[in-house]
Amino acid sequence: MTSSLPAGSPPTPDTTPSLAEVLQYFAGSAQLMAGKAEGLRRLDLSADGFWSSFFAMVVAAPPLALSWIEYESSERASHLTDAGPTLIYAAHALADALSWVLPVLVLMLVARPIGFSRKIVPLVVATNWGGALLAWVFAPYWLLLYATGPNELMETLGYVVGLASIALTVRLASAAIGRDLPAAIAVVILMMLTSLLSYGAVMDLTGISLI
Repeated sequence: MTSSLPAGSPPTPDTTPSLAEVLQYFAGSAQLMAGKAEGLRRLDLSADGFWSSFFAMVVAAPPLALSWIEYESSERASHLTDAGPTLIYAAHALADALSWVLPVLVLMLVARPIGFSRKIVPLVVATNWGGALLAWVFAPYWLLLYATGPNELMETLGYVVGLASIALTVRLASAAIGRDLPAAIAVVILMMLTSLLSYGAVMDLTGISLI
């Protein structure tokens, strides 16, 4: 099976996006989530832009780490473990990294056979930066949950946040690939399934409960 891996090379410290560029990519992602395809014009869809879009994982790291801290401080009691904090947070980081990268790898492997090759770059770039944007947008939820602790209201709010994240990602993916809603839904389902698979694999590997 032939990969649809773009030309170019992974980013180096000299080619990683600046703050201004990250904010521009966030603005483009927000436009795509609003259903405006012109948001793609704010993204770098070159081969180098494809690779540098994975820097979005670094950009998203602070709010993701906040979710790990909330889980460990508020919810770990029901999943006791003898592992130290270094291993625990390394497991969280590995699971999130796998759940971010794995669907991209799957898409690149199957893109050519399903006639998706030309859509893979805008889709990956958009979902990378869109994922980082959503991580920051929903960071206040993790702060609030950390401050109040789990309760019925926060559980309900968590469902709202989760559904909103799914809906916005579907809209972003659909706009990025030419308003193809069925394909966008399939992509988001793939992302969700690989996220569960990633977390399951890391929990099996480390013996640490993460969800």
